[in-house]
Amino acid sequence: MAGYIVAIARIDNMTDGLKEYIGKAADLSVECGAEYVIRGPAKEVMEGDHLTGRSVVVSKFETLEKAEAYYHSDAYQKDIKPLREGSGVYDVAIFEGP
Repeated sequence: MAGYIVAIARIDNMTDGLKEYIGKAADLSVECGAEYVIRGPAKEVMEGDHLTGRSVVVSKFETLEKAEAYYHSDAYQKDIKPLREGSGVYDVAIFEGP
């Protein structure tokens, strides 16, 4: 089964670090065999208010284990993730799917 990393972000401050984070996270995702299914804000929020002002990123990995390995890797946790500090609020989860 595929593994998906889903992130919902409220960007409060587009820092230089966040700009660097976006590029490096994308590069590492590709290196880990992931593809973006969704990346960015909604074109239109149809119902509710939880997605207003939020960006959604859905990354698909070949397996759940590969998604977990990406997120828990030293490259992501130590080198990339800290770049987004002070830029907003992030909710991230890993899902298993088709």
